[in-house]
Amino acid sequence: MAEAFFSDICLLSYLKELRKNEFWKFKELLKQEPKQSDLRPIPWPELKRASKDDLAKLLCRHYPGKQAWEVALRLFPQVNRRDLWAKARDEIRSKINPYKSHMRKKFSDIWQNETCLAVPESFHAESTKTEHESLSEAFAADKVGEHSVTVGLGSAKGTGKTTLLRKVMLQWAEGNLWKGRFTFVFFLNCCEMNNIIKEISLVGLLSRDWPESSEPIHDVFSQPEKILFIIDGLEDLKVDIGLDSDLCSDWEQPRPVHVVLRSLLQRTLLPEASLLVSLIGEWLRKFNHLLRHPVYVYLPGFSGHLKWLYFSRFFQDTDQAAQAFSVVRGHKPLFTLCQYPLVCWLVCECLKKQLQRCQPLEVNAQTTTCIYSSFLTSVFQPEGTGWPSDLDENTVPEAHALAWVRMGLLRQNGSLWVFPHQSLQELCTALWYLLRLPQEPQHPRICSATQLVTAAMTEAPFYLKNTALFLFGFATERVASLLEAAWGFELAASLREEITQCLQSLSQQVALGELQINFQELFSCVFETQDPGFATQVMSMFPDIDVCISRPDDLMTYACCLQHALNLQSLHLSVEDVFSEDCRGLLGKDQKLSYWRALCCVFTNSRDFQMLDLDNCIFNEASQAILWKALAQPTCKLQKLVYNFASNVGESADFFKALVHNPNLTYLNLHGTNLSSEEVAQLSEALRHPMCSIQQLMLGKCDITDEACEDIALLLVSSRKLKLVSLMENPVMDSGALLLSEALKHPDCELESLLLTYCCLTSDACDYIAQALVRSTTLSLLDLGSNFLEDSGVKLLCEALRQPSCNLQQLWLVGCYLTPVCCEDLSTVLISNEKLKTLKLGENKIQDAGVKQLCGALKHPNCKLENLGLELCELTTACCEDLASALTICKSLRGLNLEWNSLDHDGMVVLCEALGHQDCALQLLGLDKDAFEAETQCLLKAVEERKPQLTICSKPWNRDELMLKGVFV
Repeated sequence: MAEAFFSDICLLSYLKELRKNEFWKFKELLKQEPKQSDLRPIPWPELKRASKDDLAKLLCRHYPGKQAWEVALRLFPQVNRRDLWAKARDEIRSKINPYKSHMRKKFSDIWQNETCLAVPESFHAESTKTEHESLSEAFAADKVGEHSVTVGLGSAKGTGKTTLLRKVMLQWAEGNLWKGRFTFVFFLNCCEMNNIIKEISLVGLLSRDWPESSEPIHDVFSQPEKILFIIDGLEDLKVDIGLDSDLCSDWEQPRPVHVVLRSLLQRTLLPEASLLVSLIGEWLRKFNHLLRHPVYVYLPGFSGHLKWLYFSRFFQDTDQAAQAFSVVRGHKPLFTLCQYPLVCWLVCECLKKQLQRCQPLEVNAQTTTCIYSSFLTSVFQPEGTGWPSDLDENTVPEAHALAWVRMGLLRQNGSLWVFPHQSLQELCTALWYLLRLPQEPQHPRICSATQLVTAAMTEAPFYLKNTALFLFGFATERVASLLEAAWGFELAASLREEITQCLQSLSQQVALGELQINFQELFSCVFETQDPGFATQVMSMFPDIDVCISRPDDLMTYACCLQHALNLQSLHLSVEDVFSEDCRGLLGKDQKLSYWRALCCVFTNSRDFQMLDLDNCIFNEASQAILWKALAQPTCKLQKLVYNFASNVGESADFFKALVHNPNLTYLNLHGTNLSSEEVAQLSEALRHPMCSIQQLMLGKCDITDEACEDIALLLVSSRKLKLVSLMENPVMDSGALLLSEALKHPDCELESLLLTYCCLTSDACDYIAQALVRSTTLSLLDLGSNFLEDSGVKLLCEALRQPSCNLQQLWLVGCYLTPVCCEDLSTVLISNEKLKTLKLGENKIQDAGVKQLCGALKHPNCKLENLGLELCELTTACCEDLASALTICKSLRGLNLEWNSLDHDGMVVLCEALGHQDCALQLLGLDKDAFEAETQCLLKAVEERKPQLTICSKPWNRDELMLKGVFV
């Protein structure tokens, strides 16, 4: 092929593209070229009269092989035809690319020896035709030009993504795919990269599979737009690149391999290159944020027609294929599962062995482990194979390995024995725990079942997930009996007990806040057992559960498991777009709603169920109706409903009925839900109903306007049960504050806490609010933080606070554009108002002068203030003397926040001396100890040791404030 390219005919095709003046200049330059390059000159008379055809022959005769092309490539740019230079260079690379030849050999061998599909190649071409066309189109040269493209190949495990990617790589190497688009395609197998321990550069990574005869690998990067990286199996990496933010931009700098991969995905390494990334299931969602504007191609698996075609190609004998297919067709769940090529292969192998032995045809498809166990019992026959092999050796004897090859469990690839699919390796790993004898010592290189379960439930690396799933499946009596009957010996009986003890320990750590568990993995594993007794034992260990339903099939898993969570108290539930008709899985529309209904029954059946947290949930009309009807049942004990960033709340009458008819429901949080004025009116009407028991209403960031405040005000007057309302981060405006203030003055209003953080208020609103403070008999907490109140607004509030009829106990004025001027008014309040217990002034320019005035008030015997917030108030060491004096005199102050102020070591010495004083009553001091030098940290630590009742910490009130505001529960 290379020789044909370097012929005079091929060179002539390029010379023909030269215009007349360009051709003449080319010949003149060619006359001078030998002097500069030590080449034998072409006689000028011959050169002068040569046509383009003649010149091509002259060049190839005088400069044989590649030399003629090297001369032409040097001259094309000099005649202003860089386009011909680029075209010729790409074509040369394509024709004589040793790397491409190397990849053709490598992936041809892989296709022959490691492909799980034991069927003709034509079947694979037919079954992936649509996806193959989509990949071709996504990277089409005429479509994207020189721009980089990122394509995500999504699929479920066992759908054949790796097989497809290997075939794509082979087709490129054979010259049948992406012609003229990619000069180099690199296949990065993440599973293999787990073995790279040392830091490595991108160049080093690619050099591992770079033929010696090829051009220097650095030259490849001169045209990055001609490079494609195929990244297979991100979920197999032992390091979670989704949690690491480290990046690199130098392709020669050695870095951890996961950093190199992340940098490719994030486009800091070779941003002009294109990417083809395969992702399984939930990892498609998890890693989506790493990809830049991806185009997605999905592998749906086999249709009904393709399933039959697979069976007919696999068995070849038409009668056997028909017998086997009828077994599968008659078992609906099994037939559905056969949409996955891997399951199809397992089932065919199983039935094939049964046909050969004239056994009854059957496959236990109750669980994934059952399917694999049916496969195991079919291929492993004790009398014929020398079973059992020594599974706990690090190497398998060749005789056993060959037996495994005959059974289809192993394949030989050169000097290596490889599993047909990673799932079979995970299966055999889990099987080791089942076959291990009780008296056997723990293998030093193999973790215990407890360690495996702990890792799978917490760290959740993908390569352990299926192993853990199989482990749970093997721990059931159903599967153990199946294997024992087939193999004729007893299996380890302690596996289930070991798993249960491990989960009990994990649940205790979760309860103490020492650990977070991956409930998605736990549910999958518990569901795999299909054992109600075991499910009840495990699920009852966890009173607080957090799950995300990202696939329709999750509905079945979670519904079946949650019904066994007898001690469920709170459920954090995120539901993605699984109810739409476009979101497909094993479940149909009616089945999805059926399992959702079963899941919602948990809300009425759990005896201690208290809180439901719906976060970023997407419901359709039918699923919403099921949910709200369940929550309206008399047996539902739900007390708190959090529905953040809800959609279409006003479209469901059942939602408002649930609020009215559930007598236990006292807390409603709709944070982040955009409520129209009409929806606010509907909500107000429902909450005013005599049967409604809501006491705390959180409407933060709900786009509530001053117009909607009229309905909120009506609610405040009408509902004597309502004690707390949060309207933070809403455009309430001064006009809305006026409406709310009028309601607060009403004798029927019994509100105790009102949160108006960041509500676009000014000092004008303080006039209305001040009047309400004088008249309200119940309001004890008022948050006006992050509003433009200024000193003039605070002056109006202070006039009200000095009145004996004012009952306010907490005033939050964080970030209200205050200066030391307001501190004079506040100081008079602290002296005259013994009811005010908390004053938060953080993020204001209080400065040392303001603190001096406040400290004077704190030292007054009438001051009863307990908490003072002065974080980020531009304080310096100069105020420490005043603070120290106040701390030793004030008997009421229990909490003081001084974070994010410029207090140096000398100032802290003064404060610490006061803190250690016997008359200092302070119990909580807000300071970030890590922000100080070591000497100051030692000083603060010594104070805490001397005064055990004193706690010094960062953000001392943060959690309580956020909970009160409904930002999180």
